[in-house]
Amino acid sequence: MRTQNFFVGMFSLVLGIAIIFLSRDMPMFDESGILGERFWPYALAWLFIGLGVIQWISIYLQRGTADGEKADLSSYPVRKAYGVTVLMVIYAVALCYAGFIASSVILIPAIMWVMGERRPLFLAITTALIVLCIYVSFEVVFNSPLPESIFSESF
Repeated sequence: MRTQNFFVGMFSLVLGIAIIFLSRDMPMFDESGILGERFWPYALAWLFIGLGVIQWISIYLQRGTADGEKADLSSYPVRKAYGVTVLMVIYAVALCYAGFIASSVILIPAIMWVMGERRPLFLAITTALIVLCIYVSFEVVFNSPLPESIFSESF
């Protein structure tokens, strides 16, 4: 398990450095001081780097405990995590074609359903509030457009 954790930390660290490297030519802010193309990838890159370092610190702190412990990769919680991963890949593709709002209105209740929430009214209200908060935050406050459907763009 320690070896796997080491490689997860290494992958996270390398991914963060790669994002910083690949976004180096993008502006952090535009001429009027609004967040530029590099701001969010740069923030995400530092998050990945921080998570990699935290993973390595956790390996160091747990060096004396349960070294021979094996992970059960076929257990129900792990299969649930695989399902959420598949949902996120579908969501990433759907963002390109359906846009943020339509994709999120489907993804958020789907993930909540996988996590055990079954109340339809709660699913609907929570989804609407989450999408609304993200929309207002990015479109109004940050003046940073969210992905739109390719079908809504003018030709």
